[in-house]
Amino acid sequence: MITITHKKYSIKNILLDNNNWEKYKLLHSGLDKWKVREIEKMLLCRDPKNGFHAYYCKDCDLMFIRPHSCNSRACPVCGRNHIERWTEKTVKRMFKVNHSHIIFTLPKVLWKLVENNQKCIKELSDATFRVIKEAMTMASRKEIIPGEISAFHSYGKEININTHFHAIVTEGGVDRNSKWKDVYYLPYRIIRFKWRDYAVDIIKKYVEMTEENQMIFEMINVTYKDGFNIRREKGGIPKKELVGYIARYVRHPPISNRRIIDYNGRGVTFFCEERGLKWFVTITVDEFVTRLLWHIPPRNFKVVRYYGLYSRIKYSKTIIKKEKQESITKYFGRNDCTECPRCKKILEPIGYYAPYSHNGPPIVQFGMRITDWN
Repeated sequence: MITITHKKYSIKNILLDNNNWEKYKLLHSGLDKWKVREIEKMLLCRDPKNGFHAYYCKDCDLMFIRPHSCNSRACPVCGRNHIERWTEKTVKRMFKVNHSHIIFTLPKVLWKLVENNQKCIKELSDATFRVIKEAMTMASRKEIIPGEISAFHSYGKEININTHFHAIVTEGGVDRNSKWKDVYYLPYRIIRFKWRDYAVDIIKKYVEMTEENQMIFEMINVTYKDGFNIRREKGGIPKKELVGYIARYVRHPPISNRRIIDYNGRGVTFFCEERGLKWFVTITVDEFVTRLLWHIPPRNFKVVRYYGLYSRIKYSKTIIKKEKQESITKYFGRNDCTECPRCKKILEPIGYYAPYSHNGPPIVQFGMRITDWN
């Protein structure tokens, strides 16, 4: 049993220390502008220079400010807040049926081939649902449409590249007559074959068939003759816990601050934990930043996708009801309210400082004000 006690290190502090981030940009040309932007947003998270709201509590005679958050994909703090909201929203849309957590993996030799290939990853995610749907249809001997929420996961415990998919799948689905059919047993031996064949066919479409790649695919047919590994985690898990588990892949950096246990200016040490085993990894600051950038998704890339009964088309037709104007305005502006740190009274902002304020007020054009349209 390893007991870990350490100072509080953070991704943000490591990048700011000794101008590590600026040095990295000078040493590495051609960086993705979107990923650079996400890192720099994170570095300014909750910095008053990036704007803030001012509050005043009459009861406590206290004035304070609330700096703005960055909402960056590289920010652990904002990622945690986003995860909580996404989890609550997703749990509400899930049906009151049993769900399974199924992990679709790819062999290590294929990880680099699909790296940063958005179309390939999208098709692989689609293939996970195709496999589940065909398996349930086979098990029940009639066509079944299940529901699936699939989350793409690009990294492993050591922040390395490790392409796999986490899927929340209903234990059953509806038939052609829209009647629910429970399906508790899935033929996993057949599923592994299907996943291997579909994944290989998809990846071949997007890679150049060099001599090296041809050898990789030939080797896969021999080494993985029993199919690719598919693991089903324990079923019967509460929906919120199940969704919360995969939610951390939605908007979160590949490592949390709590796992960083040492930083000496040159290297970063963090711990990894899996199935009761713990180990330590030490890498240079340059390598640490490189791995962070690896796993920031491209702009507008969907990390989570919905299929079958949970697809947005089916869901919007059968579940979603249009909000009335009253229910929309009821929640409008709630993010601009905060509690007094002493009396916990809800306060409204008395002032707003925007990052552009030092350049004077923004230019107002026709159409930007409500009165222009009266």
